[in-house]
Amino acid sequence: MKTVTILTILSLPLVTSCTTLSPEHIRGHKWLYGQGYRIGDQLQFDNKTFSFNGDTIMKSNLPIAVVVMSSGDLLGNNNDITIQSLATGEEGLYHEK
Repeated sequence: MKTVTILTILSLPLVTSCTTLSPEHIRGHKWLYGQGYRIGDQLQFDNKTFSFNGDTIMKSNLPIAVVVMSSGDLLGNNNDITIQSLATGEEGLYHEK
């Protein structure tokens, strides 16, 4: 019983620290530039400049990048997306605002 309790306590940070973000979550939030490939200081998928379809980021209805990874915690903190340029393959990191 003591071992189960210790394992449960040790695994709690792992459960709250890793989740994949849904496309709806990515589309519905603002993202601030972090590092690497940059398509703007801020991404907002409002269909004015940028839109998000499946995993593809569109600028003025032209595909420019894809989201190759998303991560965050269950509390909604520390959410990140990693994007990749379709033209060059370069990757960039954006953080949820």
